[in-house]
Amino acid sequence: MFLLAAACAAPARDGVVDQTGVAVPQGPARRIVPLAPDVTELAFALGAGDAVIAAPAAADWPPPVLGLPRVPPGDAEAILSFRPDIVLATTAGSDAGTVERLRALGTRVFTADVTSFDRLAQACRLAGRALGRSEAGERLARDVERRCDALADRAAMLRRRAALYVVWWDPLIIAAPGSFHDDLLRRAGLDNVAGRGAGRYPRVDPEILLDPRVEVAVAPDERDLRDGLERVERSAAGARIASGAVRVLWLPADPASRPGPRLVDALEALVAARERDERTGSGARGPGSGPHPPNDEEPAASTPGGIS
Repeated sequence: MFLLAAACAAPARDGVVDQTGVAVPQGPARRIVPLAPDVTELAFALGAGDAVIAAPAAADWPPPVLGLPRVPPGDAEAILSFRPDIVLATTAGSDAGTVERLRALGTRVFTADVTSFDRLAQACRLAGRALGRSEAGERLARDVERRCDALADRAAMLRRRAALYVVWWDPLIIAAPGSFHDDLLRRAGLDNVAGRGAGRYPRVDPEILLDPRVEVAVAPDERDLRDGLERVERSAAGARIASGAVRVLWLPADPASRPGPRLVDALEALVAARERDERTGSGARGPGSGPHPPNDEEPAASTPGGIS
């Protein structure tokens, strides 16, 4: 099975320049080692899953990944012990020093730098070429673009609102312009209140939550973040959240936190959550919109898109 799948994955005919501007020489892609969950998911979405021979411990999707050997993504020697034809890295989590060392030792490394949905589609096309799967890359990119366009049409029917994307509540870390989360908000009809100039994910004063412009806060649905929000609600900075003036919309954590193919599922979830929120009325604390649903209740925006 592995040999047949590997034989079907022809080498890229030409080299490709990855999203960090580095040329990736042409070569085989029969032994693939991704260094982060997002590029692991990308390899599988391109149909190259049978050629993935190891994955980082944090990678858990799709299910076949769970049976793979684990590779420490910051250990160049451990990575090389798998004898990869190509390594997939990401600016969203891969150690730059490790990537440089791998390249210096002659290993082909493709690095994705997804900062928007347009860049996600580009990553699909470029990674497809790097893995000798150009047609699959084109199909995946077009699917990303088609779904994004359809979701933008749905979002255009909603009132635009000012929002924050919260990566962590305590201390408060938010997504700023230049991040893929900023594009997630924008495409869902939300205007990011975060300022520029302090990096993609700055730590900010929690008093930003008192800004009267802020109507919505979006966050990945994880127990630690639910607990963090409860602490914030009890503080002075959380007064507008506690009163319902700021709506909290929870997204399925992995699709919303990994800039891979399932990021479109997170966008679909956010648009659906906004549609439900608009139907129930702004400012009302509907089920799942605030911080207190039961542990076994679905996230406020977890139903569409086949999200795990």
